[in-house]
Amino acid sequence: MPPEPSKSLKAILWDMDGTLINSEPLWVEAECELMASFDTTWDEIDQKKCLGGPMPRVGAYMAKKTNNRESAEYFAVELISKMEQKLSKGVAYAGGAKELFDECFTNKISMALVTASSRVLVNAAIASIGFERFVATISSDDVKESKPSPEGYLKAAELIGVKISECLILEDSYVGVSAAIASGAAVIGISHSGELPKSSKLHVVPSLSNIGLPQLHEIYSRLVNA
Repeated sequence: MPPEPSKSLKAILWDMDGTLINSEPLWVEAECELMASFDTTWDEIDQKKCLGGPMPRVGAYMAKKTNNRESAEYFAVELISKMEQKLSKGVAYAGGAKELFDECFTNKISMALVTASSRVLVNAAIASIGFERFVATISSDDVKESKPSPEGYLKAAELIGVKISECLILEDSYVGVSAAIASGAAVIGISHSGELPKSSKLHVVPSLSNIGLPQLHEIYSRLVNA
């Protein structure tokens, strides 16, 4: 039998917070403000434990930290409200993301956004970037199970019209990278948020700076043949 043809990269699936946009400082700010209203501190350990969401888990963590003075749902709703206000003022790209994002768009690489954030936050954040740049945007409201479930990434590939094995996922949190690996895609994990899962389908970088489309193709090719 002839050898199977090599897979080619058809789509880039972006995580939002910390990968495409530099929203983590805004999350910390919003979380600190919310905890301060309960005379409770919020430190780096708390932030790392909640990194990557999803929101029900963050709300439950906040409720427990404040001795359940309000429900997990209350904290989730309040945090989303604070973040919507902050994101609606405009967002900054994460390090190296704008250049790579623009290059992929210019070269007509299909792209989707997959995030554990709610639809209202996606709409607020992406308004300044441009929804027209994405074939699909998947929020936590668009799936039955958010990250670390791979459902969002699988749905994004389906909406683009490609196999998940033809996608390269860009992620930056343990929860998000776990979801990406579970989907079956090749994955680039950005290590600025701490430890990431280990996998033969994962390539770890400190940031997206100095990474262009040729590097994405090279990394993808190496991962799918690992």
